[in-house]
Amino acid sequence: MADLKQEMEAFFAEYTERWNDQDDFSSLIEMWDTDDDPYYRPMERTKNSKDPEGRGVDIFTTWDELKDYWSPERKTQLIVTLWYEFVNIRPKLVAPDIAVVAFDAEWDIKSIRGPAASGTDPGVAVLTRKADGWKMNTYVEACTHPATYKSVFADQEDKVRPAFRKLIAEICEAGCYNCRIPCRRPAS
Repeated sequence: MADLKQEMEAFFAEYTERWNDQDDFSSLIEMWDTDDDPYYRPMERTKNSKDPEGRGVDIFTTWDELKDYWSPERKTQLIVTLWYEFVNIRPKLVAPDIAVVAFDAEWDIKSIRGPAASGTDPGVAVLTRKADGWKMNTYVEACTHPATYKSVFADQEDKVRPAFRKLIAEICEAGCYNCRIPCRRPAS
């Protein structure tokens, strides 16, 4: 079990690093088992989430949906910065080459249109051992952030960890996004 825990901690450390690429999340696909369709439910999706055709899209089940979700273009349209960390990794081997992993996803986000927010959400993933290492095939987050009860953008107060506030300041110093966070640039 100790080896499995170490392997899963290493997997999620790399997954974290890829999520925290501030320019492009699309390399995450390299950590997925693309021999089968994905099953991916991010924490911000709800049964009421709709795609442009009005269909419910609370779970991504095609590679096109998931690639669009991770696309660099989508990121720059919605997010100033995002930070993820996977902690409390708890794996269980359920078959010789299949592991179920429970975790907590700690996250900080600054969207273009609202205040920054932080949270910690429980999640579960299923990974398959392939010839080139562990690959994810299922990922589900259970949102426990107050945004599930009211819009995270309705409250104008930043609710983030101090280290993330520093990251926001550095990004804003490099270029203004005209967002509503406290900023050092003079009001125009």
